[in-house]
Amino acid sequence: MNTSEQRPADLRRARRAFLLVGLAAPLVIAAAALAPILIWLPELPDRVVTHWGPNGPDGFGSPDMYIWLQLIVGLGVPLLLTLPVLGLMREAWGMTCRLLAAVSLGASVLIASASVGSVAVQRGGGDGAGIGIVMAIGFSGMLVFGVVGWFLQPNVTMSPATRRAVQLGLAPGERAAWFGTAAMGRPGVIGLVLAVLLLAATTAWVFVMDVGVGWILAAATLLVIVLIATSLVFRVRVSAEGLRVRSIAGWPRWSIPASDITDVRAVSVNPMGDFGGWGVRIAVDGRMGVVLRTGDGLQVTRRSGRRFVVTVDDAATAAAVLSTAVKGVSS
Repeated sequence: MNTSEQRPADLRRARRAFLLVGLAAPLVIAAAALAPILIWLPELPDRVVTHWGPNGPDGFGSPDMYIWLQLIVGLGVPLLLTLPVLGLMREAWGMTCRLLAAVSLGASVLIASASVGSVAVQRGGGDGAGIGIVMAIGFSGMLVFGVVGWFLQPNVTMSPATRRAVQLGLAPGERAAWFGTAAMGRPGVIGLVLAVLLLAATTAWVFVMDVGVGWILAAATLLVIVLIATSLVFRVRVSAEGLRVRSIAGWPRWSIPASDITDVRAVSVNPMGDFGGWGVRIAVDGRMGVVLRTGDGLQVTRRSGRRFVVTVDDAATAAAVLSTAVKGVSS
């Protein structure tokens, strides 16, 4: 366990490794990939293949598209994955941070391999017959570098201690209930808006460049907007029946009976460090959560061992009510 003296040093060490693996190395890889693309650009035809489908080439565009792809995607993905962590995780750290850095490194290798390889197989009027090998190399590189990036970082986990719920002193026949609202915090709203704007801008750019996958990105953008709209506000109810969490849109929703709960705790939640972001999330450690802001949360453990977390104000009171209900069912 980290002592109070070790915690700042461990956090600095974890952040330094995260910065090198998740940001510095991917930016170097992205910049280095531009060199062969620029060198080979004069050898490409006026129209190049930008996308290969199951039946062969199905997207075409200007050769300059590969430069913009490497600049926008190759540089944008590492920045998008790492800057929120560096900005928000100042006093806590978790496995999700380590994973995001590894994903950033692996993704940068895949993007660079795909861009450089796609240009290479079309030099001098080539038909791109080797694109399958190129993508195999890219995905293999993503896996290898992702694993390496994971192990290059220290295993540091720093989060506030959980608080086991106290029980209410109810008289025989009395019941208690608690109602609350889980709403997206400002950082989460800003992050989601920026993500949607980036996705929309990318979709518009793909349509302008006539890459051939614009409708796919448009459908993905619409799906993301719908998912966000159903995940901004949830109603939370704790009663003798158990825990119920429901989106104001009606879906998604969860209902966990008191008879299926073995442990209730009030916890402190950092969305980025614990779950890798805001919304309905699954953490690296297996927890599922409706994580809409930083702060107090209610955590329940089910008989199967699965844990569910929802961020709410006054989580200690909600935990006390639910713990009392659980005891009433088991006694």
